[in-house]
Amino acid sequence: HEEIFAALTGQDKGQLRLRPEALARYGVGLGFIDTEIPEITDMKALVEGSDHAVPCLVFPRTAFRTNSFIENNTPSPAAKPLQQPDSRRLSRTISSMISDTHHNEASSADGPVLADLPEFRTVQLKVVGWNTAELEMFVPVDEAQPGLFGFHIAGPDSSDVILTGHELDAVAAFQETGIPAVSLPKGPYQLPLDAMRALERFERIYVWLDDDHQGAEAAKLISRKLGVDRCLIVRTQNGNPQGPRSASIALARGYNLPEIIEQAQPVQHDKVLDFSALREAVKFEVTNPDLIRGVESKDLPGWNAIYKGLRPGELTILSGPTGCGKTTVISQMSLDFCKSGVSTLWGSFEIPNVRLATRMMGQFARRDISSNPAEIDYWSRKFEQLPMYFLKFHGSTKPETVLETMRHAVYAYDVKHIVIDNLQFMMSMQAKGIDKYDAQDAAIATFRQFATEENVHITVVAHLRKDQPSTDVDINAIFGSAKVTQEADNVVILQRYGNSDSKVRCINVLKNRFDGTLGKVYISYEPDTMAFKEIPPPRKRKAVKIIKTSGKLSMADRLMAEVEAATASDDTDGM
Repeated sequence: HEEIFAALTGQDKGQLRLRPEALARYGVGLGFIDTEIPEITDMKALVEGSDHAVPCLVFPRTAFRTNSFIENNTPSPAAKPLQQPDSRRLSRTISSMISDTHHNEASSADGPVLADLPEFRTVQLKVVGWNTAELEMFVPVDEAQPGLFGFHIAGPDSSDVILTGHELDAVAAFQETGIPAVSLPKGPYQLPLDAMRALERFERIYVWLDDDHQGAEAAKLISRKLGVDRCLIVRTQNGNPQGPRSASIALARGYNLPEIIEQAQPVQHDKVLDFSALREAVKFEVTNPDLIRGVESKDLPGWNAIYKGLRPGELTILSGPTGCGKTTVISQMSLDFCKSGVSTLWGSFEIPNVRLATRMMGQFARRDISSNPAEIDYWSRKFEQLPMYFLKFHGSTKPETVLETMRHAVYAYDVKHIVIDNLQFMMSMQAKGIDKYDAQDAAIATFRQFATEENVHITVVAHLRKDQPSTDVDINAIFGSAKVTQEADNVVILQRYGNSDSKVRCINVLKNRFDGTLGKVYISYEPDTMAFKEIPPPRKRKAVKIIKTSGKLSMADRLMAEVEAATASDDTDGM
């Protein structure tokens, strides 16, 4: 691991300049990960490697030896420590790699290493491939006691802490500032409730996430959850678009991290703003147009060219004829965004959650897992690591009840995308006649306000007034009054292309408030992967009218036949 260790600790350009002592205190390890195995079952493989092993970094998550983030609490019998070898041996073994690789120059002079702290224990290991972000495993996979990377660094007298989105950012921040630093356990933009409990004892929290559009929004949300009175947001770039995005990159580029953290600012009240609070955001949008497009789809690149991306604070209406695959499409797209770190809440009022989750897990695995029962447990554990949550409602449900649950999910799970499928099932039996339109309008207005206030994206699936499978549907065909589409930022229609047996669908963007781009994307359903795949626009066949005649045509008849054939061709192109 000499090359990796040099990249972590070297002082040359492109190297992170982390001190071996800091890595040792955090218990960071250099090991191996087998690319041929789906999960790590024998932790000795981290040290010994195998024929298919590639280098990896190992990040321990720690907690007090009790089953709590609060010291001296009563141990819980449900807490499951790491199995052979035990956590202290493993931590010491992995940490010692740093000393061995660096020819014993690393020491614990700045503080004890993880293995020498008896009041703490390693509850889980995060294993990440060095050359690819796709290789990421956890030991144990599930049923682990909550833990945080770097939790053992903060002593009982520590009043300040730095909260980062990545493990190496925490090491860099602590090394340069001397302030204990921990990293978020579920991606760079989510703060679970158990992590909030771990941070309760600190008087001042520096929220130091990636300095981009998504990181800035997450920092404000996390600060409000932890309490704006004790949180300060650190901006690594500090208004310079060419500056480093994170703490570790800032260290690698020679920036002064103590000076950066001294410029941290509190969160302003979200209801009162002056232009000074908007200036940097305006500058960011002008200078970084590609970054404010939102989270892009990896499955449907053509969709990004029109819709651009999933943006917080917007409301999307998805409609289409019955049976055209609206739920399948939005299931696949929400899963696509969720794999990019967008915490998602699904409200399925038409299809039971078990059936929906089964479909989504098949789309996640890109195969019908019911035909391979032996793989169900593996894909279930992989799917469980996604930030995907489900509302426990079905059928008619009052919007106020749904809204209250959505608000809790945004607070507790940092949800950024909410799917309501579908509006008519949720509102069924709650009003009759003309009143049902008023009730639906009120629900849409409520969702619109919620999306703005909570800065989340809400996708609402709605029915059409009537099915029109053979012609293009306009924006006025959506069930309800005009308020439904007026409130929406985006209106999308899904239709079957071709005959009733065709697997081809057309996604038609009829409204896009972000930049006004409209257009169509064609997709085809593939049963083997249980998902849609983007395809080129189908070629249109021109209709030719055949006129039967027993004799020769006159010049006038021939011209009339050509005109009728051209007219028929134009009508076909417009369908």
